[in-house]
Amino acid sequence: MSFPEGPIETEQDDSHDAVDPAPTDGFVAGVARAVRKHVATWPGRYVEMRVEARSPRRK
Repeated sequence: MSFPEGPIETEQDDSHDAVDPAPTDGFVAGVARAVRKHVATWPGRYVEMRVEARSPRRK
């Protein structure tokens, strides 16, 4: 088995550079923003809920 010498040449399509990879408006961007916020805040909220559940209730 032989290997070609030098880099493998491929045709590159530069048309994908013109597209914004992360749009900031629209449905998908809104959902992505909500998911990122949930992932960022959930651990702290979970700990607070667990501490509250284990603490004695005072009235």
